[in-house]
Amino acid sequence: MNHFEYRIYDEVFNEIILGKKTIEFRLLNEKSESIKPKDEILFKVLDNDNKSILVEVVDKHIYNNIDELLNSTDSINNILGYNKEELTNVFNKIYGKEKVDNSKIVGIIFKIMR
Repeated sequence: MNHFEYRIYDEVFNEIILGKKTIEFRLLNEKSESIKPKDEILFKVLDNDNKSILVEVVDKHIYNNIDELLNSTDSINNILGYNKEELTNVFNKIYGKEKVDNSKIVGIIFKIMR
């Protein structure tokens, strides 16, 4: 089992706490590619290290692009109600359009540990 850490926005943290978000979507990179089921992720809120939550990875899905992500049944209720344009804008804002256009997306399915 490996341990990873990711920074998240406060509103994402709240969605996790409420049980509304059980998948974290990121661009596929070396770090996210190495995550496996049973690994642990500590999600820390940006600018507030006192707000964190530990989760266990249950599964992981890789999508070729946002269209594939939106058309998948495993992402239902975990894209926080975004349509394609909104989700694309969020990814572009966080990662930059060029990276989004040239990267796969990983969905890390998790359950809260504490």
